[in-house]
Amino acid sequence: MDPERGDMVRSADPFKLEADRQRPWLVVNNDSHPFGDEQYIALAISTKEYEDSVALAEDIWEVGGVPRQSFVSPWAVHSPRREDLVAWQGRVTGTFVDRVVDAFAAYLQ
Repeated sequence: MDPERGDMVRSADPFKLEADRQRPWLVVNNDSHPFGDEQYIALAISTKEYEDSVALAEDIWEVGGVPRQSFVSPWAVHSPRREDLVAWQGRVTGTFVDRVVDAFAAYLQ
C-alpha cells in the first residue's frame, strides 16, 4: 500500500495500551516528506467529538468513507511506516486536507 495525501488508512493506535488496537488515520504529508514513500504523517480519526475536532462530512469523500459519524483529531499525530498499514479506507478532498492541516499547524505556531 502506498498512500497519498488525503488517503485514510488503518494502522496500529499508539494511544491505546491494549494489543492489536487499530484506528483510521488521515495521511496529511506532502511530497516534501524526506521518507514519504515509506513513512507518513497522519492524524487520528475518532468517533468522539472534541472542541477542536473536524467532522468527516459525507461531501468531503472522493471515495470510501466511515461507517459511523467520525472526526479528525488534528492534535493527535502519528507517523506510521508502510509496513504498519493494515488497510486503505478511502480518500478525502484536497480542500478538506488543507483545512485539517491548517488546524494541525495552529498547534505549532
